[in-house]
Amino acid sequence: MEGDSLVSFFKRLRDLCDNYGDCNGPERREQIRNQAKHALAVAAEFGLLREPNYSWSEFLGSSEGAIIGTEHMVELDTASELVGKTTIPPAFGVIPEVQRILIAVADPDSEAIREREVIEFVDATPLEYLARWMGSNETFGDDVRLVSVIRWSDGMVSFGITQPQYHGVPAEPRDIEKFFKDAGWSRLKDPSGHLVFFNYAFEIMAIDAVKRNCYINKGGLQPFDVILCRPNEKMNAYLGIYPK
Repeated sequence: MEGDSLVSFFKRLRDLCDNYGDCNGPERREQIRNQAKHALAVAAEFGLLREPNYSWSEFLGSSEGAIIGTEHMVELDTASELVGKTTIPPAFGVIPEVQRILIAVADPDSEAIREREVIEFVDATPLEYLARWMGSNETFGDDVRLVSVIRWSDGMVSFGITQPQYHGVPAEPRDIEKFFKDAGWSRLKDPSGHLVFFNYAFEIMAIDAVKRNCYINKGGLQPFDVILCRPNEKMNAYLGIYPK
């Protein structure tokens, strides 16, 4: 499968969802479920569908030496110098979303504000996940490839991707900020404390640009797990991306 087939897969899934009209339900869980269903159909078209005779939990239990993160099960292949990542179902990674959270108050009879808005990470849909890696390939010169769509025996669905194995030392926050600013990104003030950048030329937002996701090596600073997304109206307003 060629590297640009990640884009082809995304476009085909997006078109299929638009045609069927059931991939954008009111609840995120519904969106994920419906998009995953159509991703299986696209995977069959592209020759990427894998249907092992074991469940996700059985696969997880048999994968000795694998690293379990918040989004993926990660396996290193020293021979190919590639990192294999399998999404942890039922989600397809995570994406930032503005949410309201409750605030505990000492006096229940007071008129103090009992909630506030913050950026939280929520389960991403298949289309959001693919768009994230397309952006990483284009923006950071990464080489993420979609190599499989897996339907486990328990009905759960995962994407399998490969990514170059990046070496180096974790970048310090000052180095990360300099890298983004030198590349034309603007740092945004996030009241909830995340390090957020926005590229006005590409209209794309970068978040989770932290030490574990950015290494410095002889080629410079390489972001490899930074989350890229296009902010919606609620995120635009919260971060003041386009001041009125």
